[in-house]
Order: sequence, then C-alpha cells, then structure tokens
Amino acid sequence: MTAKAAKGPAAPAGASTAMGVVRDLLVLAKARVVSLLVFTGAVGAVLAPGFAHHLLGAGAGLLGIAFAGGAGGVINQLIEPSVDQHMRRTSRRPLAVGRIARRHAMAFAAALMAAAVAILMVGTNPWTLAFTLIGTLGYGVIYTVYLKPNTPWNIVWGGIGGALPPIIGWTAAGGAPGALLPWSLVALISVWTPAHFWPLAICCREDYAQACIPMLPVTHGVDRTRGEIVKYAAATLIVSLIPVIANRNLVYALGAAGLGVYYLGMTMRLQRMGVDADMDHYARRVFRVSISYLFTLFLLLVIGHYLGPSALLQSAAASRPGIPLIP
Repeated sequence: MTAKAAKGPAAPAGASTAMGVVRDLLVLAKARVVSLLVFTGAVGAVLAPGFAHHLLGAGAGLLGIAFAGGAGGVINQLIEPSVDQHMRRTSRRPLAVGRIARRHAMAFAAALMAAAVAILMVGTNPWTLAFTLIGTLGYGVIYTVYLKPNTPWNIVWGGIGGALPPIIGWTAAGGAPGALLPWSLVALISVWTPAHFWPLAICCREDYAQACIPMLPVTHGVDRTRGEIVKYAAATLIVSLIPVIANRNLVYALGAAGLGVYYLGMTMRLQRMGVDADMDHYARRVFRVSISYLFTLFLLLVIGHYLGPSALLQSAAASRPGIPLIP
C-alpha cells in the first residue's frame, strides 16, 4: 500500500467548501457570543414560575435570541469591516478579507432577523418580541454606529443590549415582565460587561488606537482602565447578590460571594502589575476567567433553585399535608 493510499480517500472538494462557508457564517453571526446570550436566556426561562407549562414558548424565545443575536453580529461586521481589518483579533473575519460578499451578508442578516421575528410572533408574546428587538437594535445599531466610534464609555451603555436575554427568556416562559429576579440578572450582566471586556481592550489597545476606536485604554490610559475594571468587578460582586432577595438560594448566595471575591482579587492584582507583556498576558487571562465567572453564577442559580436546601425543604413540606411551607 502506498503512502498516498494509506491516508484514505480525500474529502470531496464540495464538502470542504461547504464546511468553510458554514464556519464563515458562524463567525459572521458571532456564534460564540450568541451561545452565551442563549445560555443566559435559558436560565431566565427555567427560573420563571410557569416554565413547565410554557416549554414551547421558552424554546421559541431561545430560538429568537439565537437568530436575533446572530443578526446583530452580522450587522456589527457589516458596519465596520475597515475597523476589523486593523485589528489582529478580527482581521481574518469573512467580511474583512472578502470571503463573503456584503450583499450575501446583508441577506443573511435579513434572513436571521426575519426568522427571529416570525418565531417570536408565533411562539411567544409581545413583551418577548419587544425586548428582543430592543436588544438587537441596541447592539447592532446604537452600540456599533453611535457609541463605539464616539465615546470611551461605549461598552458601559452598549452592554445593556446584550444583557436582556434573561428577561427575554423569562417572559417567553410566561413570567411577568416586571419581576425582580430577571431584571436583577439583566443588571448583573450590565455591570459585569465592562469588567469583562476592558481587560481584553487593554491587550488590544494598540490595535484600537490604529483603528481610531476610542476605547478606554486608548483615551484614558491603562492605569485608569485598570481602576475602572476593579470598580466594576466590585459592583458585579454586589449586584450578583441581588438575585438572592428574589430567589432565596443558599447555594447561589455562597457561590456568588466566593466567586465575586475571587474575581475582584484578580482585577486588583491586574491593577498592581507593571505595564508590560506579562500584564497583557494576565489581562487576557482575566478576560477568559470573567466568562467562566458569569457562566458559573447563572449555573449555580439554577442548581440552587431546583436542588438547593431551600428548594428541597419546600418540596418536602409540600408533599406532607398539614405542614405549612416556609414563608
């Protein structure tokens, strides 16, 4: 058997091309970012009091978040391909290098948004549709067009659009739109976002300067940015405890306190470091840890809600007639 034969049959060229197109479309829709949006929306849904009776609505809500979030990602890249070309982190995106034509990207965004609206209109309710449209408009247009190129505080205000999935999932599962719990999660994501993003902005400050984007490390310097990261990490720790008021959850309360202190400690260490390559490396680590931090917070909220001491005690009391539930 020859060496060439030992490798086995080559994949058809058409299949390879198709996989490349799929990968490009996923990058265009910012699938990794969207996956976190869908996850936080799913947590909002499963915490809603009527979740078990609104499974189809919850599923429709999550599909709406996925499609609308993807459309927002495409719109973001349609508006700023020249910026992406100046950033090492984004220079290989499909639109930046021309692997996907603008007209095709526009059609993709329109198809995703149309699918999101149709699914939400049929499968959910006006509140869910409205919150989804606000989130997409906030990120795809307001943040990208107005905030990002004009103010170093862009992520503070622009992050609000990406913080809405918990209330979207909650209302899709039949929850009241004015409830404290989902809005406390929206607030949590909002204050977490600057502490999450600015460490990455520190690493990419030279690229942002070259692209003329007024990110905080470019306009106010690394020291000011690190101080703001610490402030927002502390705010995240405080706000992360608000859901305990609406959802008496010992598992989550202990986890949120411990994780918040740990992450705050990381940001304080970042603040004390010298401005050098080691600091850039550590800032990227802080960025990565911040994602795990938020993911774990939301996961603990669900675990504690269904399996924590309070939930089990309530379930046991409910199964014994004559024993009142804990008020």
